Amino acid sequence: MLIDILSFYLPPHSVDRASFKMTLILGYTVFLLIMNDLLPSTANGTPLIGIYFSVCLALMVISLLETVIITNVLHHSSMKYQEVPNWVRVVVLKYIATMICYQWPEGVSPTLKTREDKPESSNGSTGGENNTTLDSVSSVVDTVSLPELQLICQYLKDLHAHLLSVQKESELLDQWCHVGYVLDFLLFRIYLLLISYTLDLVHLQFCIQYS
Repeated sequence: MLIDILSFYLPPHSVDRASFKMTLILGYTVFLLIMNDLLPSTANGTPLIGIYFSVCLALMVISLLETVIITNVLHHSSMKYQEVPNWVRVVVLKYIATMICYQWPEGVSPTLKTREDKPESSNGSTGGENNTTLDSVSSVVDTVSLPELQLICQYLKDLHAHLLSVQKESELLDQWCHVGYVLDFLLFRIYLLLISYTLDLVHLQFCIQYS
């Protein structure tokens, strides 16, 4: 169980955390098969330690389901390069991130606006100047009407459009990564609370049974 808790510190975007947790569940299942032969059989019902082992297995399965959800958010949505919905930004990146005290990296704003959401002032210094330069080159090329210059200008326009699309895809990927990180922090804290509550119930049942 401690190893399963510490597995949440593995980076979900670069390490296959689900495979690690499935390996833990497989090893724990083998452990349960060994303990099944060692535990004494009682006619009154399942012993308390057997219930505790079953609860631990259920918690590890819940932990695996949480990892599946985070992996789906980080890879499925980001690979399609979909825009992060506004309600996800408000609920996850604003309220939930504030509630769990999520530490944003330096230079990253909690709003995580994309290129379309940025004001014109920040976009005019880069994209506007590039577009103006390309338009001026196009006008010169049209005046000269040389096929080679027109082909070079078309290549420059295609390269500029490709760089803008790559930058937008990178921004969308960063957005979904932060959404996955915030949800990962939230589910990890919920998992810790669930484990604490389960251990308290087992301890209370143990005190009642043997008092």
